[in-house]
Amino acid sequence: MKRLATAMGGLAAAALLVVTSPVEAQGPYELNIGSLAPKGTPWYRLLQKAEKQIEEGSQGRINVILRPPGQMSEVEMVRETRRGERLQGCAVTTAALAEGGNIPQLQLVELPYLFNSSAEADHILDNVLWEPTSEILARRGFVMGVWSENGWRSFATRGKAIRTPDDLKGYKMRSQESDVHMAMYNAFGANAVQKPMTEVLTALNSNVVDGLDNTALYIKTGGLSEPLEYFTKTNHIYQPALITYSKRWYDELPEDLQAVVMAPRSLAASGRAEIREEDEAITMLLAEDLEVVELSTDEREAFATTARAIHAGFAAEIDGGTELLGKINTALAEYRSK
Repeated sequence: MKRLATAMGGLAAAALLVVTSPVEAQGPYELNIGSLAPKGTPWYRLLQKAEKQIEEGSQGRINVILRPPGQMSEVEMVRETRRGERLQGCAVTTAALAEGGNIPQLQLVELPYLFNSSAEADHILDNVLWEPTSEILARRGFVMGVWSENGWRSFATRGKAIRTPDDLKGYKMRSQESDVHMAMYNAFGANAVQKPMTEVLTALNSNVVDGLDNTALYIKTGGLSEPLEYFTKTNHIYQPALITYSKRWYDELPEDLQAVVMAPRSLAASGRAEIREEDEAITMLLAEDLEVVELSTDEREAFATTARAIHAGFAAEIDGGTELLGKINTALAEYRSK
């Protein structure tokens, strides 16, 4: 009987250890990530790499589900991510995060003609804006994950090519749901209509709009080139994107899994490089569908001069905006002087 009691005690202790095992008690967790990235694009491949890294790093304790584009707009994805219920993460443009998360400071990075090159944008994103962006997101219920990009936006139209700012006056252009994009179109005198990307093709086919701005890569892979005729390479806005998580969901993770979720930050540089390489190749393919218009230096400067005039006033309307834009411009001046 004594041996039986000892054996039973050992089994009870073992059972207690199984029940309270930290690994068993801390998972599995589900991470649903929403995006508008079409399959087969470098944006989607970046998400797949992040998915693999998180699932392998967590040893299966986090199940990542990449939600395909559907009826939900980017702004709606941001709001759902903040709640942390249907989505726990999203991969969206900074403009969408600014709008959906009520974070106007993020609009500043998409001011037209703020950057002259991708190298400048990389420097500002990685060395100047990572910490302040992380802090702002945390205050609004998000966790900064990975910088990515949509890329350089240009005008795509039908009826006429856009060669000067005057060409946009009164023209019906789709604008992203974003204050900074609307401010730019207002400066050019366009008749801008805010539409989520999920409604753009319908708006083009029904003549609600005659054009839009986006990257060559998205126009081609998003199936938008058919109703359009011209693509003018203005490169007027460099548009970052990022993977962000619900802070509510993230805070419930144990510390080791929080570190795993943040690990894909290392993919930022390679992800941007792949997007840029494919966008350049797609621009050449786009010439098969649309007339691609290259601007001269003077033509591009005409757009830049008009657009840059809105920078100071736009920043002044945002809490801390003048200070943040000043910080960006100071860093850019230092970078350009090297």
